[in-house]
Amino acid sequence: MNRRNRLLTVCLTLMLLSAGLSYAYLSLKGTGNLDKPDEGLPDLPNLDYQGNASSREFQQASMELSDPGKIRSFTQMLYRTVYECGHEETHTIPAPHEMIGLSKDALAKEIEPWIITEFSEDQIVLLQKRQGMSLSCLKTMHIGEKDGWVTVFYGTPDNRCRPKSATRIKASDLPPGELDDLKTGIPVSGEEELLRVLEALASWSDG
Repeated sequence: MNRRNRLLTVCLTLMLLSAGLSYAYLSLKGTGNLDKPDEGLPDLPNLDYQGNASSREFQQASMELSDPGKIRSFTQMLYRTVYECGHEETHTIPAPHEMIGLSKDALAKEIEPWIITEFSEDQIVLLQKRQGMSLSCLKTMHIGEKDGWVTVFYGTPDNRCRPKSATRIKASDLPPGELDDLKTGIPVSGEEELLRVLEALASWSDG
């Protein structure tokens, strides 16, 4: 029995000694790491370099995606002006910055008296009707035939507008060549050329 007790005592002593040494080692190791810099995650690269989209552009893109059915930064605005003479003038511009984000109803209040005839993210078509003739018609004129008489028209031969004035020159009095020109339309650049051509045509009628 005494021998067994001595063996148990020796074993317990060795176990306690081993535990004490392990604790002392771990304590010393933990203390030594206090002076070392923290090893955290590596720094992320700075992505704010020239060529990246700005935060303002990201915010604008986010706003556009979250608001369907509104004017975008890439929307084109097509303006159609239809005149009383039946001709129209058109021009297209990018959507102004102050219109970006507007809905169809909000835009309609901003552009009176224009009328929205088409509304999509890609293109918006605006229409306005005006009295009188288009500027292109007012600035051009040509000589043609109406009801058998030589007549001066606004516009061009390919885009004839209303009559400007009628003459007393009968189309039937003209030779075949001049008559063909008259039916096609004789463009004139101004009043001086107009008078010169009319005098030439009148000479055939007088003869």
